[in-house]
Amino acid sequence: MKLSWSAIALACSLALTGCYSHSAPDDGPEPPVDAISSPVLPDAQSCEAQGGALDRRGRAQTLMCVHPYPDAGKACRDNQQCTGKCVTAPDDGPDGQIVGTCQADDALFGCYAEVVDGKAVRAICVD
Repeated sequence: MKLSWSAIALACSLALTGCYSHSAPDDGPEPPVDAISSPVLPDAQSCEAQGGALDRRGRAQTLMCVHPYPDAGKACRDNQQCTGKCVTAPDDGPDGQIVGTCQADDALFGCYAEVVDGKAVRAICVD
């Protein structure tokens, strides 16, 4: 029996149609409407009681409780000299001679490199 190309194509497409599901996959039941909630916003009084202040940070300007560090802005040559991190610009100076500054608070955003033994390491940009 000799089949035409159109008959073969039709048979293949019918066979493949049985393998394809047009419906969405079943990921289980939808959560109840009351289970979907918005993010919890930080509480100003609780934040202040912990020594912080509410501030908007990052590209998304997310409201968060920010705690200042006591050595903010102090010159440093290593993370161990700071409460937080010793940071500098990602492309700052030759290795071994970098003097950074202790980060201001616990909500560090932007581009920076950590300073370890006078060398810029782990450069990163945090949005």
